[in-house]
Amino acid sequence: MSNYFITTEATSDYPPSLEEKDFAIIPMSYSICGKDYDGDGNKLSPKEFYDACRNAKTKEDLPTTAMVTAYAAKEFFTPILKKGYDVVHVGFSSQLSGTFDQICAAAKELKEEFPDRRITVIDSKAACFVEGLIAYYALRARDNGADYDECVKLVSDLADKAAGFFTIEDINHLCRTGRVSKAEAFIGSTLHIKPILHIDPQGKLVPVSKAISKKRAMRTIVGLAKENMLPASEQKLVGIGHADAYDDALVLEKMVKEELGTENTVIFDVGSVIGSHVGAGMLAVILLCKDKTLR
Repeated sequence: MSNYFITTEATSDYPPSLEEKDFAIIPMSYSICGKDYDGDGNKLSPKEFYDACRNAKTKEDLPTTAMVTAYAAKEFFTPILKKGYDVVHVGFSSQLSGTFDQICAAAKELKEEFPDRRITVIDSKAACFVEGLIAYYALRARDNGADYDECVKLVSDLADKAAGFFTIEDINHLCRTGRVSKAEAFIGSTLHIKPILHIDPQGKLVPVSKAISKKRAMRTIVGLAKENMLPASEQKLVGIGHADAYDDALVLEKMVKEELGTENTVIFDVGSVIGSHVGAGMLAVILLCKDKTLR
């Protein structure tokens, strides 16, 4: 048994196939087509969620998400602390949600209730499996003998190195979130432009390029990953993400292995919380880079 838990949120899109121990994920709620889901016992499968997105007929049918509250965070952490574990929490980017501040507030209260326990909340400056990849490395380090303080330092360091490169199928989703104007979205849709996005050093999801076709967009995100990545020998795992686009993810995985020289990959589903903001068809390459400043 480890003496500390590693935790993160549902925004990490952590693949269940990795089967971690002493690890827990805070569920996050969302709504779509007039129905509410708590992301835990009551949730849609990725296929069901993206089909609902495609079938949305009105603005009210489109998905929305809610941040984790301090109360929900306390309810989540309390059983872990009661069992005698300390906690290292890999948090969703503070630049993308108020969830980080809510979890910090919960941690402050819990430290008063459990003075003998440690709980450290670290801003991953990330979302999607960029956040999850940090948790992955933290879990490997802990299971190889890293103590609590060493794990906290590792997570803090990786927050500046774990990076993601994304392409979006429908530019209108960026219009909904205010990252492009209505005019840009109209022109982009007409010309079938695929935006290329990156999580910047502050933890914001920002457009960095664009491509005319999905194939070119995939080549672009692989090229960006290659230009910015740490050596292949330092990549314990590379994430290939998709939003109900598994066949495209297989093609992308092949490109990553050929171009980046990395063999250990995992294909993961982009979950409902991140999917609410990027829509069906998103593809991603996630790995460790020198830093998050693009070359």
